[in-house]
Order: sequence, then structure tokens, then C-alpha cells
Amino acid sequence: MKLLATISLLFVIVLVSVSAYLRLDNSGIGCADWPQCYGLIGKPAQEQPTLGSTYERLAVEAQQPLSWATPVHRLVASVLGLLVLGMALLSARQRRDRLLSFSLLGLTVFLAWLGIYSGGLHNPAVVMGNLGGGFMMLGLLGWMVFRDARPRANGSTVVRRWVIAALVLLCLQIALGGLTSANFAASACQTIPDCHGSWLPGSNLRTAFDLTRQHEIGPTGLALGGPERTDIHKLHRIVAVLAALVVITAGLLALAAGLGLTAVFVVAILVAEFSVGVAAILTDLPISIAVAHNWLAAMLLLSLIRLLAECRDRTVLP
Repeated sequence: MKLLATISLLFVIVLVSVSAYLRLDNSGIGCADWPQCYGLIGKPAQEQPTLGSTYERLAVEAQQPLSWATPVHRLVASVLGLLVLGMALLSARQRRDRLLSFSLLGLTVFLAWLGIYSGGLHNPAVVMGNLGGGFMMLGLLGWMVFRDARPRANGSTVVRRWVIAALVLLCLQIALGGLTSANFAASACQTIPDCHGSWLPGSNLRTAFDLTRQHEIGPTGLALGGPERTDIHKLHRIVAVLAALVVITAGLLALAAGLGLTAVFVVAILVAEFSVGVAAILTDLPISIAVAHNWLAAMLLLSLIRLLAECRDRTVLP
């Protein structure tokens, strides 16, 4: 079972990275005229589609950068689905880990169903469903792989509570990152540390949190947005600072408790993630940095789960 979970975890890590590229590239970040074309999700009014056959469409897509991303995503997702199904059948046979295995199977079915509606990845509900489902699979598989880790020292209750708090804040921050992406708000604030002279979000957050709305498309094909973009970006920044403080506190406490290697890894990934987030703003968010930001969030989640597994009393472990 652990071998299947480990292989599945590797596939999910690849899937999260490729999904991030597909989502962000479809937002316009991968286009040649970035950042002017950010949020380009429709055709300009004067342009009419001229590609008739499937062959013509595929020929044009094949000339685009990283055109292999879509077939790779589908291949990895298909193999992952078979692995998860195998885990569910094995858990039913062995009468162990049934809740985890069937939860993973349910998430896989949900994401496969959601893929039917993920054509342009411009619907906020679809974006959040894909991102949330992917990270939930990552977390469940990470726990299945790391839960048996034997700590080199005893983790106190205080350390464990800080690690749990760090995980909760990180999950919240990942969700806010998804909302920022779903609202095309990654470039809404282009100054640091303030956002064009202000710090706190305003009263338009409700619009940013509305997953039922569809983006309006202007005559140039760009998604239209309002002040809710700035507000969700500000909230994402605020929670990022709070999460960073809690994560680094948990890491330092774990380091003092003797959980050295994992604690150092947590702090190192946090520094890298925060640095990439700042670099994304200062460099107009190239797609490579945007994808790295997503990937580092996944690595930070896994490292905190590993740290949580090690925050136990080694004297009572089997």
C-alpha cells in the first residue's frame, strides 16, 4: 500500500505542476505580449475563428510553447486514476486505510468530472475545484507516505500545535492564491510592500469570493474586472505574511526540539516560496515563476505534513 501511495504522490506532484502551467498559460501569462494580454480569454470582436478542421486546430496548437502540457496532463491523470483505483481495491481487500483510499478515489472521480468543464479554465468554480482537489489529494497521499516516519527526537505538544496552525494557514493561503488566480488578480498590485499606497482590502472581497459568476469579456478579448482584484490580492499578501510567521515559528521550534532535517527543509522551502512570491511581483510574473510559486506551495505542504508526522513521542511508537 505504501509503495502505491508513494508512486501516486510522485504523479500528483507532477500533475499539480502541469495543472498550474495549463491554468496560468490560459490566463495569458504565457503569451508573448505579457503583461498586456493577461486575462486574454476571448477573441477580439473583429477577429473571427478561421480554423475549421480538427487537423488545422491541432497544427496551430503544436506550434505553441509547451504544447505537450495538455497530453502529459491527461496521461499522468489517467495513470494516477488507475493507481488510486488499485489502492482502493487493495484497501478493501486488506481492510485497512479504507477511508483514506476511498476519499482519494472520490477526489479522483470528482476531478475527472470537473475536467469536462475545464476547457478554458476561466470559470472561478472550476479553477478552485481543480486547485482544491489537487492539493487535497497531495495532502492525503503525503500523510499516507509520511505518517510512519520515526522521529529522531520527541516532538512536544507545543511544537505539534504550531505545526497544525501552520498547516491550517498554509491551506487557507493556497485557497486565497487560487482565488487570486481565478480573478486574474496576480498583477493587480505591482508595488511592494504596499499596494499602490494602501494595505488593507476594501469592501469588494465578496465579489472575489463569488464562484458562481462568469467573467465578462471586453471587445479586446480581455476578462473585465474591478476593484475586487486588488482586494483579493491584498488579502493574499496579508495571509502570506501571517502564514510565513507561523510556519517559521513552527520550524524553529521543531529545530530546537531536535527535528533537525525536516525543520530545516520547512524553513528553506518557506524562504524560497516567499522570495518567489516577491519576485513574481517585481518581474511582472513570468509563467516560470508563477508555476514555481505553485510547486513550492505543494512542497511546503508536504514538508509540514512530514513534520507533523514526526511530532510524536518516539517512546510510544511501535
